[in-house]
Amino acid sequence: MDLAHLRAFVTVAEELHFGRAALRLGLSQPQVSRQVRALEDELRVELFVRTPRRTELTDAGRMLLTDARDALDATGRISARATLARRHAGRVAVAFLSSTLGAYLPRLVAAAGERHPQIELAVSQITFLEILPALRRGDVQLVVGRHLWQESEMVETTLRYEPSVVALPAAHPLAARERISFEAFAAEPMIALQRSLVPSAYDGQLAAIRERGFEPQIVQHARSPSEAVALVAAGVGVYRLPQSAATPHPGVVYREIDDAAMRLVLIHPPLLSGPARTIAALAVELFGDAPRVSNDSAPPLVTGARSL
Repeated sequence: MDLAHLRAFVTVAEELHFGRAALRLGLSQPQVSRQVRALEDELRVELFVRTPRRTELTDAGRMLLTDARDALDATGRISARATLARRHAGRVAVAFLSSTLGAYLPRLVAAAGERHPQIELAVSQITFLEILPALRRGDVQLVVGRHLWQESEMVETTLRYEPSVVALPAAHPLAARERISFEAFAAEPMIALQRSLVPSAYDGQLAAIRERGFEPQIVQHARSPSEAVALVAAGVGVYRLPQSAATPHPGVVYREIDDAAMRLVLIHPPLLSGPARTIAALAVELFGDAPRVSNDSAPPLVTGARSL
């Protein structure tokens, strides 16, 4: 069944005039008449009562009009969805944690736009708890984040081991040093993100500190990194975070911690589309300097919860 014939039938039914229908369709009146007649011949029913003065639907025409409209609407939806699919065939959604957003999002977006303009890059911020669900749902294809501290079906590629810093009150005795030892940091009262926000990272980080012979002194939990840094300024405790996520705050200074690197990772499903593989390779090129990749076990580092 020819869609042009259905369209002619519906238009004439709405106008009840072959001349006006022809104007709407951008055709000549004889062309519209032939299309309607061809449909009638195919269906073996009369769709219109034609007289020199008027055009009216027959009973059969009224019965078939709704079905014809539905068929045309369905065809329109299919066409629209196909257009959308073509438009987004090169779309890649990349999410960043708050601790990776500022340092890594601008570089990836700029490089992707310059080198791969055919790929539409959609970037967003994600919470630690949403990483695995979002990847499983397909909401995002790639996450530039931190070590998950748990097994999953996802591929976790270590991009680099990034220095970590401790946020200190400006008047704190350790602020006079350029760098501080891990031991000095571990002896301080600490501020951490609430465990409910980053449960696997929270537990993994505390276990790593204890493996090094220290018992963490967590004196306050925060709901966000910005709240944690504000608590540092108030003198409540110290807070550790990746060097790239350290932003200026009144009354706070940052000092690098020796031997306490944090892992920057790229997380994604085992199977990726071509465009997603291209962007993943670009992220590795831009940010990767770690010799080992893909679900490798973390070295004895203190990473994760308080930087996320």
